[in-house]
Amino acid sequence: MLEEGFSSDRYSAILGNLKDNGYLNSKDVEILMQEYITTQKITFDCISNEKAKIVSEALIDNYNRLKSK
Repeated sequence: MLEEGFSSDRYSAILGNLKDNGYLNSKDVEILMQEYITTQKITFDCISNEKAKIVSEALIDNYNRLKSK
């Protein structure tokens, strides 16, 4: 899902990468970022289960990439 070699410590960058690769649209990113800013938590209540799974897997993948550096 994330571009090969991509990793970031910023949630917004991860969401942007998913949007650039066609997994999310601008509205999804806007909603997820607004939820994060409001609650200070990563929540998926505002998007479909399918998209929530994609973001979840991307976050795990990104964590593993950062950890292996």
